Formats: sequence, C-alpha cells, structure tokens
Amino acid sequence: MKKILAFLILCTFIITTSAYANLPTKTEATRENLLEDAVIDLLQPQMYEAVQKHYGTTYDKAFQCLRVIEIKKLHHPGSWMFEATLEGKTYSGAHSPPHDIFTVVVKKDWEDKGWVLKEYKVRKYVPNQNFECRDPA
Repeated sequence: MKKILAFLILCTFIITTSAYANLPTKTEATRENLLEDAVIDLLQPQMYEAVQKHYGTTYDKAFQCLRVIEIKKLHHPGSWMFEATLEGKTYSGAHSPPHDIFTVVVKKDWEDKGWVLKEYKVRKYVPNQNFECRDPA
C-alpha cells in the first residue's frame, strides 16, 4: 500500500511539473524579442508608478500587452544614458476588459541613480482600436 501511494505521489509531481515546461508562445525567442522582454521586466516598477499617480493606487491594477515603443541613447554614443517609451493596457480584476492605455517615458541619466519616470500619458482603450499584443518570448 505504501508503494502504491508513493508511486501515485511521484506520478503527480512528474505530471504537474512537466506540464509547465514548454508553454506555447506565438513570439519567437529571438535576441530582439528577449531583449524587449528584459526591458519590459526591468521597467515595470516605473510603469506601476505611473498607475499609482493616475489612479491613486495599484491595488487590483495590472498590465497586459506591454511593448517597447522606442529606446534611444541620450547625449552621445557609448554613454549609459537612455530614454525608453513603453506602452500597455491596464485592467482591474481578473475578468474585466481593459480600461486605459498607458504610454510611459522613463529615463536613465547622470542626474538620477536609476530609471526614473519622466512622463506618462493615458488614453481610454477602444475595443475596435488596432492595438498590437505580443506574447513574451
């Protein structure tokens, strides 16, 4: 009986852990897509800072369809100073439709110690609007 129970527990662990190993994604894992995912992950705190300023809270707020619009060097080539523009749709709750589209500009300059929210713009999400969503690579 103990062997059967141990076998069932072992099978449960093997089945549940291997099910999440290779999730399908439509985005190919190219260098550019991986770098875009890394930038999005790096700059999400600044995006949520814009949500905090706009809504007054980040409770029950999340992003979907995050994408990098533009990244540019500041001042001169070879510097470590950047400005990035990101965009994403916000929603509240698990099953509610998107509310707004945030366009966030963040910068990293010698005046600041890290990435800083420079400005953000918010516009209402229109369902028929052409807004490209990209799966993470």
